[in-house]
Amino acid sequence: MKLHSLKISGYKRLKEIQVLFGDATFLIGQNNCGKSSILKAVDILLSGKKQLTTNDYHSILDGEKGEIKVDTNVITLEAEFRNLPIESNKWRGFKGRIFNYEIAEGSQETGLSVVYRKTYELGKDVIIEFKSKVRKIKEDFESCKKPQDFIDKGIEGSLMQNYFTELDKNITIKQLEKLEEIDEIWEVSDEETWFKNPGGIPGNVLKMLPRFLLIPIDVGAHEIQGAGNGVLNKTLTELFETVRENSDNFKGAQGYLESLAKELDPSDNESEFGKMMTDLNNVLSSIFPDSKLHASTNLSEPSTLKPSFKVEMSSNIKTAVDDQGTGMIRAAVFGMLRYRQMWLSKKEDEHARSIIICFEEPETYLHPSAANQMRDAIYELSSGLSQIVASTHSPYLIDISRKPRQILNRLHNNNNHVDCHTFSVSEKFIKLQEDDKQYVKMILKIDNYISRIFFTKNVIIIEGDTEDVLIKESLRRLDRSKYLKILADFEVIKARGKATIISLVKYLKSLGIDPIVIHDNDLNVANAARFNQNILEAVGNKGKIIKMDNTIEDEIGYKSTYEKPFHAYKQTENWKDWDDLPENWKNKMIEIFAPYI
Repeated sequence: MKLHSLKISGYKRLKEIQVLFGDATFLIGQNNCGKSSILKAVDILLSGKKQLTTNDYHSILDGEKGEIKVDTNVITLEAEFRNLPIESNKWRGFKGRIFNYEIAEGSQETGLSVVYRKTYELGKDVIIEFKSKVRKIKEDFESCKKPQDFIDKGIEGSLMQNYFTELDKNITIKQLEKLEEIDEIWEVSDEETWFKNPGGIPGNVLKMLPRFLLIPIDVGAHEIQGAGNGVLNKTLTELFETVRENSDNFKGAQGYLESLAKELDPSDNESEFGKMMTDLNNVLSSIFPDSKLHASTNLSEPSTLKPSFKVEMSSNIKTAVDDQGTGMIRAAVFGMLRYRQMWLSKKEDEHARSIIICFEEPETYLHPSAANQMRDAIYELSSGLSQIVASTHSPYLIDISRKPRQILNRLHNNNNHVDCHTFSVSEKFIKLQEDDKQYVKMILKIDNYISRIFFTKNVIIIEGDTEDVLIKESLRRLDRSKYLKILADFEVIKARGKATIISLVKYLKSLGIDPIVIHDNDLNVANAARFNQNILEAVGNKGKIIKMDNTIEDEIGYKSTYEKPFHAYKQTENWKDWDDLPENWKNKMIEIFAPYI
């Protein structure tokens, strides 16, 4: 079972937003735009929390009083879970509330989904609901008044006994909800409704939904210290208890412990303990004649045998955990927490529960090479029973060439609320034509940091290195305030050829990104000029094309037939400031970056 979508209403700054999820899901956007709030909303969705605090509700600034006030008193979390196992049709609370969705050809998914909703009204307990089909009691059972009447009409007695203790008494109004759980007596229509408290007890449904695991940005060494309540100590202790209970060695040890207990029996006046108790009581009775101390020895209780663990870490040398780097500790906690959840899932559940691992800024504290390895680990874990949801400020953590179904949600502030733009990168890539797919795949392999396009407002596609050198060096001659603004809002992507520009534009536009394309007209090179019309058609009426009158070298005013990027750089050495740029090229730069220049 996987979380497919989550609609959030009225929670913190998330007034009205929908977030989509894949196997690997990334939340990107500027600071304070709601990324952590989404992770917390997933936690609330999968927790047993009954009420939320006033601070959780969407608030606005009261302009007259200058105070923050609650803007809504209702928080709604509505989630769709997909790929439910076939046996979910028999789960309590799920029966009769499972819908079908369309699956792609060749997909291994079951096509089964449920829509689960939690509503928190300020000051009241949560309302839990499943989307359901409207059901009407079958005509055969309309006259039934008692549980026994249903049994007489063919319903299994054991099934009725699960819900009613007295079969011969009329069903009361309060007991009518119990009938909702007996699917055999209902006819299902196509009309949809919401059914409250599915499964009777909220935990009956909750224990079937995915587990939730949060790795916060401030996770510390205490989680993997050898003592205390950290996740490593808990897991090691539980593993020891599991091994201990099934060990023949432990059973033998118990026998010896029982023999040792007899040797320590305080009631035996011949033992050292017995003699000590006699002396103590003689002293006590001399002061309080009717008083005595009583003691007994018990070494046979299994829980009294507990191990202690000394935990160290090593990189170049072995040290205490506190002496290791923060990034290494955080990575270790990531691995340990994930293992613990997987282990608990196998240990406790009759069905294998999936896990949603929410990771706040995984790249934090990591060297670039370690961040690359963390990225690889995230993608490897985002399959099977695991979903990874990561908030990040780093395009280097995202590799859109990876196979797992991955989705990017870009968040941005819009006055008093947050908007979300979703990129289903895997789905859109699959829909490309084969040639386009190969070109884009090549770009992704060569430039695996192309994910910068999702972190910016404007994407510029250029042919290659020569354009890259000239644009960057030209921008450095700008007024500093303009230069910094352009750096913040633009990313330049090298397509490495005209044919690739066409495929890359198609891919970006399918994601909802309208790029600015810069290329040569190539009037004297027929093999290159033939791509011009195709580029124009790919960009369409959205986006922008800036063509050189012939070539970019002509705009600058020099000729080069080899080592083009180097000769372009040599030209820029003559530019001291913006006014030194050749007039033709300066006009092209203004056209590219308007209205910033």
